[in-house]
Amino acid sequence: MSDGPADVMTSLRSAPVFRDVPQAVLQRLAPSARLLRLSRNEPVFQRGQACEGLHLLLAGQVKVFARVDKAADAPADGGSERGHEKVIEVMMAPACLGESMLGGEAIHSVNATMLTDGALLLLPREAVMRELHGGPDLAIHLLADVSDRVNRLVHDIEALTLRTASERVVAYLLRDGAVDAPPVPGDGGPCTVLLPASKGTIASLLSVTPEHFSRILHDLQSRGLIAVNRRQIHIPDVQRLACHA
Repeated sequence: MSDGPADVMTSLRSAPVFRDVPQAVLQRLAPSARLLRLSRNEPVFQRGQACEGLHLLLAGQVKVFARVDKAADAPADGGSERGHEKVIEVMMAPACLGESMLGGEAIHSVNATMLTDGALLLLPREAVMRELHGGPDLAIHLLADVSDRVNRLVHDIEALTLRTASERVVAYLLRDGAVDAPPVPGDGGPCTVLLPASKGTIASLLSVTPEHFSRILHDLQSRGLIAVNRRQIHIPDVQRLACHA
């Protein structure tokens, strides 16, 4: 992909948040957009950094997470040298990151790192804020995107507090596990889903340890509810698995 005007406009249109934004708004934003190609494990932004603008994920996957770093004088406990990490979201292209810029301080409150090689389009904060102050067209769509993400996070909090770990894993497989489209419980029948990230990352997303996540998958497999092959998980009967959630 090149970064010419036509390619930038196509990239903007590929992101759901910009799909219905008026053409004139995109034409004003496009000249300032900057294409970023990042490698796996390369940070997109880090907590505490000033927000440069909106990042549109065009290709690849991003892990959004919080991390509590260990103190320099903390005793070794066999854990990660970088501290404890909690995955908040696993985002797949196309997606929008960087809504922190809408806040008063415009400081990132979380970390975002590439899970795969990928490409992003950076829309500088100044250009976006100019459009927001100039009229409601962009603001309406950004507000809808933020609202959708808040609703997803509220759903995740409800699941964390009201469901068992096993129920959370099943619900994830039925709702988010598939790359293209999640299985529909009411349809029954077989389905194969692909975990979009490593089991350790998914375990953190669901607030279980990797060991507990593996035990849950093993238990579901022993009951004949799923068959696990690395990241591929075959569900022989979607309705039967849904009854376990």
